Amino acid sequence: MKIKSSRLRVRTFNREFFYISVCLKSARILPVYPLLMALYRIYLHPHFIYLCKMYNLSITTGKIADGFSALLMLCCILMVQSCTVPVQTTASLSSDNGDGTYTNPVINADYPDPDIIRVGEDFYMVSSSFVAMPGIPICHSKDLINWRIIGHAYDSITFRPQYRMENEQTAYSRLCWAPSIKYHDGTYYIGVNIADDGFVMFKSNKPEGPYSMHKFDKRLYDPGFFIDDDGKKYVTHGKTKIYLTRLKDDGTGVLDPNDEGTLIITAPKGYEYLFEGCHTYKRNGWYYIFNPALGYNGVQMISRSRNLYGPYETKVLIDDDINYADAGVHQGGYVETLEGESWAYTFQDRDYMGRCVMLYPMKWEEDWPVVGPEGKPGKGVVTYRKPAVKAKQEITFPQHSDDFSSSKLAHVWEFNHVPRKDKWSLTDRPGYFRIYAQYAKGFEWARNSLTQKVSGPYSTGTVSLDLTGLREGDFAGNGIMGRVMYQLGVRKKADGFWLEMRQGGREGETVVDSLPVKTDKIYLRTEVTKQGSLLFYYSLDNLEYNRLGPEGVSNFWGFLGIRHALCCYNLNKGATGGYADFDYFELESNRRGNHYDAFTEIDFSQYDDREGMKLVRPVAKRPMQFISGVRDGNWLVFNNMCFKQNPQKVTIELQAETPGTVIEIREGSLDGKLIATCPINQNQTPGEWEKQAFEVSGAVKDKSKIYFLFRGQSQGLAIKNFVFY
Repeated sequence: MKIKSSRLRVRTFNREFFYISVCLKSARILPVYPLLMALYRIYLHPHFIYLCKMYNLSITTGKIADGFSALLMLCCILMVQSCTVPVQTTASLSSDNGDGTYTNPVINADYPDPDIIRVGEDFYMVSSSFVAMPGIPICHSKDLINWRIIGHAYDSITFRPQYRMENEQTAYSRLCWAPSIKYHDGTYYIGVNIADDGFVMFKSNKPEGPYSMHKFDKRLYDPGFFIDDDGKKYVTHGKTKIYLTRLKDDGTGVLDPNDEGTLIITAPKGYEYLFEGCHTYKRNGWYYIFNPALGYNGVQMISRSRNLYGPYETKVLIDDDINYADAGVHQGGYVETLEGESWAYTFQDRDYMGRCVMLYPMKWEEDWPVVGPEGKPGKGVVTYRKPAVKAKQEITFPQHSDDFSSSKLAHVWEFNHVPRKDKWSLTDRPGYFRIYAQYAKGFEWARNSLTQKVSGPYSTGTVSLDLTGLREGDFAGNGIMGRVMYQLGVRKKADGFWLEMRQGGREGETVVDSLPVKTDKIYLRTEVTKQGSLLFYYSLDNLEYNRLGPEGVSNFWGFLGIRHALCCYNLNKGATGGYADFDYFELESNRRGNHYDAFTEIDFSQYDDREGMKLVRPVAKRPMQFISGVRDGNWLVFNNMCFKQNPQKVTIELQAETPGTVIEIREGSLDGKLIATCPINQNQTPGEWEKQAFEVSGAVKDKSKIYFLFRGQSQGLAIKNFVFY
């Protein structure tokens, strides 16, 4: 079998390594196979990544890239067949900083309503999936920081025609949310409420499944499944009013004589709105129920009682925006490590990204949980030490690239609604994901669209698309699903192929840009920027990429963050569609935890810790932030600032109504080496952002902890970003 030539095209070392690595498993017949696998493991090993971060070592240019490239490219020429497993090359997306710390969000992707348990030294997490199929992803970790998807609770739920998109019906915002996972006596249980069909219990003797499904004839909203010390099973559920319902001993039905269950908690005054999302535990003779309240800019509440049926006392547990202004926290719970540490978790609504998982240290005082770093009860953390677990864990992230070489779909993928199984294939053309076109009046109704969560805060997704199977009326491409739908793809018309940028939703779609293309293969790229905007590119050779269409902006929709979507559908009703073959999907990000290149522009809002000040987001539901409310003695710190060379100057973008503040930039600590003194001048144009430059003196380490310490007081001082040069 010949090698696909597109995979030998190289633009950066990271992309080259992805192309080459898809063939590694095929090299078993070669004498160099052990060497190849050793190189592959070194490249993906967390210590190798950490060393590159620590010394700001480029693995995309220079002798390292040349050496790896030459050796691996030579070996690649010897490959004769395709890889048998999907390839993961996105360790850089992990929140693990490689130095014993992590940075929130611990998963910077849409994993809403998380619930986490520990079994031995293994942690398992479930989260909501709504219309995505297969549903309820199950993730595994050994350190609570690095996660990978190992399965789903179900392959599909087909109770209603709208779940299958029949007759142009859809179920956006419906189906499954707020799952609850528990383990007891060799069995894993996942309970969830299906919005229109009631409570369902999934059971398996393996965390990854498969799971059996047991449907109840009862609605248990936002359930918190709980197993008491005596093995009796319950669900806490409800909104504003929290009820307790007893289940059968095997967890497959309701035993409670009360139709609604027993009312055990009423939301405290002022916290009634969206008081829901139960997570229920028992510790040291006390029963604890975690509930969020107040919605988007919310808080996490905690209730406790000596009796499962109450009465309960309720307090605020977490009230903090962390490092994302005006967002607060929402649904979550806590988990204990094998070593005895307690860690709280929630999600935080990060708009276009969706609802991202956050992790916080937790301790116990007089049998009440207290969340936050020392001296800051009720507050979250941005960067903090990792859980002190003994188990070994490689650096991983749930989302990843895929070359579609496996005959089984990787767990990272989920269809939009229930797919038609006869209309997609990984085996009709091995090494490609094929979608057979069905009629749809637009992207929102297109069946068998294959989706993957967008990874944040910025990343790109690139597909290689073979067009030879398209028929007239077919449209195939790489889309973004969200409140506004975007697609960059190719439409087959009577006069040939047309590359189109389409935008729209339920009200209809518009072609906002187009051009004819003469090719059988095209490369389509979607970039998600740190400003939350979308840029779309195409290439005919995978070397030179060109923009098409305007900048896009989408957002959270249907209770899901935006998603990449591989699609193929026919816009002509009654026509017989063809098919599209997707060669690969490549996910890339230059994010490296909290490691920042000092010679690129860095937002102050990306700090690791701060004292005083406040974050401001000037545009609602967008991620752009600046820092204001600066007072004398305030500070913020960046733990891993990487310097390619000694800087000469630093530029700070700011606003100041009056002079008065001096920013001291120090290395190592608040009283460490002074590398710059920055006396702030009054803005030349009041109310406008301007950049002020300052001299930097002395040498700095290749990787430094850099503090910004504020002395004095300027009126109206706000700071946005900085860059050394």
